[in-house]
Amino acid sequence: MPAAPSAILVLFDEPDAILELLEARFPDQRFVPVRAPAEIQAALRQHAPEVVLSIKHAAFPGEHHRPAVLAPSVRWVHVGGSGYEHMDPWDPARVTVTNSAGVLAPYLAQRVMGAIWALNDGTLRYLDHQRQRRWEALPLEPLQERTLLVVGVGQVGGRVAELARRNGLRVLGVRRGGAPHPAVHEMHPAHALGQLLPRADFVSLHVRLSHETRGLLDADGLAAMKPGACLINTARGPVVDEPALCQALASGHLGGAYLDVFEVEPLPAESPLWALPNLLITPHTADQVRGWPSLLAADFADNLERWLEGQALARVVMPGKVAREGEREDR
Repeated sequence: MPAAPSAILVLFDEPDAILELLEARFPDQRFVPVRAPAEIQAALRQHAPEVVLSIKHAAFPGEHHRPAVLAPSVRWVHVGGSGYEHMDPWDPARVTVTNSAGVLAPYLAQRVMGAIWALNDGTLRYLDHQRQRRWEALPLEPLQERTLLVVGVGQVGGRVAELARRNGLRVLGVRRGGAPHPAVHEMHPAHALGQLLPRADFVSLHVRLSHETRGLLDADGLAAMKPGACLINTARGPVVDEPALCQALASGHLGGAYLDVFEVEPLPAESPLWALPNLLITPHTADQVRGWPSLLAADFADNLERWLEGQALARVVMPGKVAREGEREDR
């Protein structure tokens, strides 16, 4: 393993702040920014990097980062964030892939908890009343009498469970194998999801996208949810059958939803989701706390120190593991 890579590519459409952080910490290293998909192939050929930092973002989506893991010179790719399905598959005998699972988990969990509060206390209905200049009181359902089902109790799902339990919710959890978690009142294996959906007032999804989790909540799953229940999806859009969800919200079977992720992003202007009054939408930003790129860069920097010193890298992931561990958190 080399002591000093000739160049380290940084795939990110807004790299300036993280380059400053990385160059200050590693003044002897050369960091080369790649700001757009059209630049990546030329940069790989010109610089023949062994190390790549990959942070997918709005103008540089994940699918355009995949050439890095296939380039013959590359020996290590660090994915900023925890979702790495866009890199799969790769040859683990030639290239190592690591990620930043858990770095942004506390902030995503806060956003999820905020959505639970908003959906529970009638915030969306009050906003609608405000637009109508309508004065009408809505009863508050105490969270202490409500149940949350966390689907995927990993880094993010575990944080969500902790906040929910602190706020008085009863927490049900789903994870492969059903291993317990201290914040979860009842943990169940993945195959029990169908039996748990009718028990939950809130269902929060925290799974990676894989062939196992695509369409995890289809029309039947949504129909199995308790009437008036609310869905929260901050994982990946294709985990939920979007047309079926739209119908479940429009019919009133579901009381509301918070979506940060969608089948197609950006969400097309003609999508019927925009017009649903019981739906809260954010543009795939649920974990984007102020300064989030620097947090991911700092995590990469810790691993880069290990690489330069010849130590084992932290949070190595394997190809195909996305499919085998679909219950783990997405970010």
